[in-house]
Order: sequence, then C-alpha cells, then structure tokens
Amino acid sequence: MSTTPAASASRRRVSEAADPQLAPDAQLGATARHMLDVAEKLLAERGFEHVSLRDIVNESGQRNLSAARYHFGSREQLIGALIARRMWHINEDRHARFDALEAAGRQGDVRALVRESLDALAHTVRTEPWGADYVRVAAQATFSPLLRINDLIDPRCRSGHLRFVQLARAALPDLPDRVFGDRVRLINNEIVYAIARWIHDHGPVTPSNRRRYDALVRHTIEFLAAGMAAPHGDSE
Repeated sequence: MSTTPAASASRRRVSEAADPQLAPDAQLGATARHMLDVAEKLLAERGFEHVSLRDIVNESGQRNLSAARYHFGSREQLIGALIARRMWHINEDRHARFDALEAAGRQGDVRALVRESLDALAHTVRTEPWGADYVRVAAQATFSPLLRINDLIDPRCRSGHLRFVQLARAALPDLPDRVFGDRVRLINNEIVYAIARWIHDHGPVTPSNRRRYDALVRHTIEFLAAGMAAPHGDSE
C-alpha cells in the first residue's frame, strides 16, 4: 500500500516518539509522579481556582513548597507535566489506531479518522482509573485563560493529533484552510468538553452507567465526524 510523503514523514516521527524512554513518566522519580497523581485528583475535584501549589505539596505528604518547585518549577509547569504524561498515553493509542486505518487503506476516510482520533480519549476515560480525573483537568486547561498549555508540553505528546491533521487535510483538499482549522479545533474541544461534562454529571464510568457513557461518546463522535466532512458555504 502506498502512502503520501506527509503520511510517511508522520510515521517516521511516530517511531521516534514511541521510545518508552522518552515518555514523560520515564523522566520523573516516584515523588514527582506521586505529586502529579495527587494534583490530578485535587484539580479534578476542586477546580483550578481552588488548588494551590501548597495544597498539592501538603496532600502529597511533602514538607515544604521547595519539593514541588524542585521537580516542576511552577504550578503551571506542574499542570503541564500532569497533562503531558496522560497525553503521551492517549497519543500512543491514537497512533496505533491510525496505523490500523492505513494498513486497511482507509486513511482517506474522514469519518473513520475523526472517530479513531476522538475515541482514543473516550477509551482512556472508559478504561483507565485516572481517566475521569484527567479529562476534567484537560477540559479546564483547554478553556483556561491563564494557561497556554501547548507551550508547556513536549510536541511529541501531540504527534498523534498532528498526524490526524495531516491525514484529514489530505482527505479534505477542497476545504479552505480557515474552515479546516476551525473544524479541527471544534472537534478537539467539543469531545473533551462533552466527556468532562458527562463525568461531572454522572461520575466515573462504571458497569452500571457504561452504556449511557458509550451512547454519549458514539453520538458525539458521529455528530462531529459529520461536521468535519460537511460541505462549506461559498461565502468562505
């Protein structure tokens, strides 16, 4: 099966990014990882405005603020590290899904691209014990006016998203650049918000509510996938 130069370049970047020694967790000691676990739960439960660096340090069992500053530098950098370690996990799943689509010759199927890209997050929330807390933190970070989260994260953590953009752009050559960019931002933001809102209302995914969660995810992805591929107006 042939691939476009862009897809081949993306695949090469995937191989480089997949080295487990480059994963954010591999760069952290046990104390730092514990702080991130604690911060994730506090931020998910209380919200960004109500959790200080001191709160995180105290709940982590550390004695003073210098422990957090030593490992992360600032509260913002700690949040960036928190999100990066989870994004890396989702990124790996996203690449595996795109690998499967390319192997099946379906890299030009826009709906399949959207579905697999977004379901990488939805599946993580469904299956990982930290998934529900993470998506609530990610939703806050996405819409926070005080954070430029992409500036705090190693770009390799987002290589799966960039691969999606490349593949979708190739599959939708007639969309104006501005329209395409707006749609990409819309689907990425909306899936995070929709899942985070569902978790806020229903709690983590459990055997008793999983069917409701799966329905929400399915309907949201179908809606966003249709929008990504929808015709655009001539006035653009």
